[in-house]
Amino acid sequence: MLTGRQTLGSIEHALADLRREEADLGNRIERATRSVTDLQQRQGEAYRDLARFRLENHAAETLSTRLDTAAREAARLLEKRTADHKVLSEDLRKKEKQRSELQAQRDTLAKEQEAAEARMDSLMETVDAELETDTLFLEQKQRAEQAAETAEAAAKKAATSQQDRRLKGKAYEDDQLFMYLWQRGFGTPDYDKRGLVRALDGWVAKLIRFHDARANYAMLTSIPERMEKHAHRCADIAAEEEFKLAELSRAAMTRTAGEDISAKIDHLTDQLLSVDGELAALDSSIDTLNDALREFSTGSDTGYLKAEEKLSKSLKDDDLDELWRQALATPSPEDEKIVRRIEDLGERIEEFSREIRQDRELQRDISRRRGELADVAKRFRSKGYDSWETTFSDDSLTTVLLGELVKGAITGADYWARAERAYRRRRPRGGRVGFPRGAGLPKSMGGGFSGRGMGGSRSSGRFGSGGFGGGGFKSGGGFGGGGFKTGDTF
Repeated sequence: MLTGRQTLGSIEHALADLRREEADLGNRIERATRSVTDLQQRQGEAYRDLARFRLENHAAETLSTRLDTAAREAARLLEKRTADHKVLSEDLRKKEKQRSELQAQRDTLAKEQEAAEARMDSLMETVDAELETDTLFLEQKQRAEQAAETAEAAAKKAATSQQDRRLKGKAYEDDQLFMYLWQRGFGTPDYDKRGLVRALDGWVAKLIRFHDARANYAMLTSIPERMEKHAHRCADIAAEEEFKLAELSRAAMTRTAGEDISAKIDHLTDQLLSVDGELAALDSSIDTLNDALREFSTGSDTGYLKAEEKLSKSLKDDDLDELWRQALATPSPEDEKIVRRIEDLGERIEEFSREIRQDRELQRDISRRRGELADVAKRFRSKGYDSWETTFSDDSLTTVLLGELVKGAITGADYWARAERAYRRRRPRGGRVGFPRGAGLPKSMGGGFSGRGMGGSRSSGRFGSGGFGGGGFKSGGGFGGGGFKTGDTF
């Protein structure tokens, strides 16, 4: 059985490996790209040597000037490009270092939290044994249970009154004359019509016996409102009583542990959430820098494209083609040596270019796989699957399946589907007596609020808030939607 933290840790480790592999590949492509540019410049020099050998001085000077101008402009653009790449690389290095330090901080906090959670879990049964004979706790437990039953009954009555109001009110609401007078407030102090209108409204009221109907309809509509307010009051009382019970559970745990270990765990959880937010922001910045550097490594940045254009325009000039044909036609070994140098340089350029194309394809694949893995890690955190209570029954999530995801054999969606099927919730060892329905437990262990006066803040206590540790009360879509229902129990 895997814990959520073990699983996320394996994913993070695999993600870091992919990031390193992607960065190393990017650096290799960048070096190869610079090599191609250098070879192209050297090829330009060879063409100038050939021009000087084969052409008369005037033509050679003209060609040499044109080539030198293109080469100088290309060199200037590449020098600026190199400086830009250095700035981006240094910025990325700093952010990667910052992320590494932040991840180390997170690992330390997570270990501290896990140790505290394990200690609290080991003390749960001792706390239960103490509370089993605690008169104050048992009396409060009875009050909380009675308040919960009352709130449940009030919610059901409120739902029933809403249903009655819909069914019985239909006859009134379908009567257009009745609704006309009702909406005008006829028969109430709000009615302000005078003269003929008032007389005609009075005649209609007598005709349909509005005054009797109005009293019945007013009663029909007011009952659900009163019942709903009553149900909310009962819900508040039930939440208050359960809160008091949770405080007693946490106080017992504090006595047993010698410290407010629940508040300590919640504080560590808050710190981890804060660090996760910083990591997410850093990851976004790192992704942006990697995208920019990927443009450099693929040669698709503006600086490289302009430099390449300057060089290729000169190297592909018709005059150079003519020089090439003339050189091959002459018996002189000097110009043949230059032609051979040009051919060798061209072959090396093609070899580097082929490697670059292959590496770019691999880089795109790694980037896609890294994105899939990063998305899985984000979903783990957003679902709270790195908490103490999360376990997974499928051990392959950190071995075979993770390896398949890293290699790209399966998608992030495939991996996530397996993780969801394997998801389990770990229960604290105790909870028979203390922390009923998880009330008062730390958030990471299934709880939902921190005790007042014990390092935390009190939950609102309203039904529907989803408080009290996944237990407590939650609205089933309003009083008309089936009343209240309890959450997961321990």
